[in-house]
Amino acid sequence: MARDTVVSWRTFALFLLCPPLAILALVLFPLTIAVLVWLYYRGKKQALDQPSASTS
Repeated sequence: MARDTVVSWRTFALFLLCPPLAILALVLFPLTIAVLVWLYYRGKKQALDQPSASTS
């Protein structure tokens, strides 16, 4: 039998059986990435704003 599907039938069945969990995962994944990017740039900005001890 050819395996030319993107996901297996078992994975597809899990998404059908648990649609609230699937929707939650689809929402939380990009939200997690956005928070990580925001924290990275906030820390980078704070590091650039504070004078370092080696330059004084």
